[in-house]
Amino acid sequence: MMKNPHKVLPQLMAAVVGSWGYFCMGTSRGWGSPGLPSLNRTLDFEMDADDFKWISAVPMCGSFFGALVVSIPMQYFGRKKALVGHYLLYIFGFLIAGLTCFGKHKAMLYIGRILQGLAVGCTTPACQIYVSECSSPTIRGRLGSITASSLALGIWVAYIIGAFVEWNTLSFIFSALPVVFLLLTCLMPETPIWLLTHGREDEARQALQQLRGKNTNVDAEMRRMKEHHEKTDSGKGSIRFADLLTAPVLKPFGISLGIMFFQQATGINAMVFYTVSIFQSAGSSIESRYATIIVGGVQLVFTIASGFLVDRYGRRVLLLTSAAITSISLASMGTFFYFQRIWGEATATELLGWLPLVSLIVFFVAYSGGMSNVPLIIMGEMFPSQYRTMLGTLSSSFNLFVTLAIVRFFPDMLLQLGNDVTFFIFAGCTVTSIAFVYFLLPETKGKTLEEIEGIFRNVKKHEKAAEAEQAALATVSTQFTHIFDNQCGLVSHTMFPPAEEKDVERGFVF
Repeated sequence: MMKNPHKVLPQLMAAVVGSWGYFCMGTSRGWGSPGLPSLNRTLDFEMDADDFKWISAVPMCGSFFGALVVSIPMQYFGRKKALVGHYLLYIFGFLIAGLTCFGKHKAMLYIGRILQGLAVGCTTPACQIYVSECSSPTIRGRLGSITASSLALGIWVAYIIGAFVEWNTLSFIFSALPVVFLLLTCLMPETPIWLLTHGREDEARQALQQLRGKNTNVDAEMRRMKEHHEKTDSGKGSIRFADLLTAPVLKPFGISLGIMFFQQATGINAMVFYTVSIFQSAGSSIESRYATIIVGGVQLVFTIASGFLVDRYGRRVLLLTSAAITSISLASMGTFFYFQRIWGEATATELLGWLPLVSLIVFFVAYSGGMSNVPLIIMGEMFPSQYRTMLGTLSSSFNLFVTLAIVRFFPDMLLQLGNDVTFFIFAGCTVTSIAFVYFLLPETKGKTLEEIEGIFRNVKKHEKAAEAEQAALATVSTQFTHIFDNQCGLVSHTMFPPAEEKDVERGFVF
């Protein structure tokens, strides 16, 4: 329930508009599933089997570089301007891909898909960091999960439209939508944190007021942000390599890389890019294009639903539950292909033809319930503010590099290892992620971005309490009237505990 809708609605609007880049990412990723079979069916220019593999995977090549390059405009021009600029890449990428039907040369298709990939790379850090920096701690998880919902919506829309139009028409449609998103983004404020870190305090206050509602008192939040900025900025200077090896930076960065790896090691993007092909190879009795629409719809619904759970149950619980069920569904998919190899395709389809669809639906339900959005939320909130742009882009680049490797070599894995072994490998990676999350990922639910930074500093709770106690005792002074030799005066003194009482009953907290 919204306790203060006037405070939440401006943040919700910023999160929705800031997340539309993920919708475009979804259309780019989802394009391959209906687009490649359509391209193969209507092909009237030279392309071979390897070209089809690379046309599917090449956006991930571009996205790797896009995620690195976007750090420059994000840092120097702002999160909002980075979002506005990256929509141009989507517009021209889809437009050039669609025009391939007139140019009759695969080079145009490659160029279009590379531009889409650059835009995809820009989307991941720019959108997620924008949404995180605009959101209040109590609803940051819910608003941060809108990005994953937008991604799922984009994929689903690509499935639906792609089922009824050819690949080039699909490209033209997806070149028009980013124009609308670009115009809406221009109406949104810059993030208060970015404005504050660039010495624009008055603008930061105005942006914060706009995001929290005109009747909300933002003094306390502004003061907290300003104090944290002054504390972290006092010794900042230029970023040195040695700074990146300190625990407050290295720990969250390593955890984020691990979560990003396991997110892609589920094979999610292989599923998205090759959903039609998976159903065809499984010999499913349901027509593949309709099966993909069902799967995409299920993914969308449960991704949205998970957004309402992430701030209620926390990041860890959702990730652990999601990984457990996802691994079971992957194992069941591998089991089907195992029996298909043992029994033959006809017998396996007759007896277990329903299993691929059920397994994929369960997979997308479980994946959407945690592994789809929580890694992105973590990336947007866990890094120290000073390094957030740089680490966010590096983390996104790593995620996209893993995506590229899996999407590009997924067909080769199916050919060399077999369908069953491939899915069993995905299941094994997902099971491993359970241990990773359980032992290494701290809970960040409901914490401010400043409090999350404190989690990774090597300051134990008892040490912080002792520091606070000593600071308080050292500054306590009393003034009282002291009568001595018929003279009155004010005496100021500091109160300390007796030496023998120091550190009494001070235990260790682990």
